[in-house]
Amino acid sequence: MCGRYATTRARQELLDEFQVQLDAVDGDIQPDYNVAPTKQVPVVLNRRPKDAPEEEAAVRQLRTVRWGLVPSWAKDLSIGSRMINARFETVHEKPSYRRAFARRRCLLPADGYFEWYVLQDQGGSPDPAEGEKKAKKKPQKQPYFIRPNDGAVMAMAGLYELWKSPKGGSG
Repeated sequence: MCGRYATTRARQELLDEFQVQLDAVDGDIQPDYNVAPTKQVPVVLNRRPKDAPEEEAAVRQLRTVRWGLVPSWAKDLSIGSRMINARFETVHEKPSYRRAFARRRCLLPADGYFEWYVLQDQGGSPDPAEGEKKAKKKPQKQPYFIRPNDGAVMAMAGLYELWKSPKGGSG
């Protein structure tokens, strides 16, 4: 799974494409060509409308959420920036993901996502200040943008959690 993606679709296009019944987005949805963890992103999910009675059925909604899963038991939001990838093989058993996987799934509309390819070792030359010791270099990476050939919107699988700060407020 990706650590960065692009989402540039207009609100109405998302409402139509995903047959949304309730537009629950406050404000505009801005195009973002470099979505990173902790940013607000549009998602499509099935949920009872806010403040609706318990017996009311879930409806397909368009909402914005903070990208990065914050488990309900987390003490603060910071863990969410690291929790953006859940492995298919273990998502149902990992404590951080299993409750959300069982009950709270969503779709993240995207134009495409970035994968980073590590380029062949460039070698590097010794640093004269360090004598014969080779200078350590970070491997060079090349981003590749993966998208549908026809330009259609993608729907990436997502999980969401309802989190309340122990200090008050929510995320």
